[in-house]
Amino acid sequence: MCGFESIFLKEVKVTEKGEKIVIWPAYLTAGKTKGEGRIVSRRNAVKSTNIEEIEKVARMLNMEPEVEKEKAYPKTTWHHTRRVRVNKVGRKGEIVKKIAKAIKEMREKSRGR
Repeated sequence: MCGFESIFLKEVKVTEKGEKIVIWPAYLTAGKTKGEGRIVSRRNAVKSTNIEEIEKVARMLNMEPEVEKEKAYPKTTWHHTRRVRVNKVGRKGEIVKKIAKAIKEMREKSRGR
């Protein structure tokens, strides 16, 4: 293969064991727009998410969560929130969707439904 062909080949990153991705509450929050950072669909979004729920669900899904305090979401740097780093076990969008669905299920169970 010559250098010209390699320009057009997409490099595939191999996920190393222990690789982490960041989950911000904004990714899951129903009150946010896509422009404000929501990743999941409105149907899968969660009303008023918090770090404790994200951490608990990620732990239940064996994603080995780590809460990082005093971190600011890039779109709201003036508002210091926290974020959760979890093991990368697939695509980021799929991981966030799993977490959002699990939070919804957990809330429904706690309400007795």
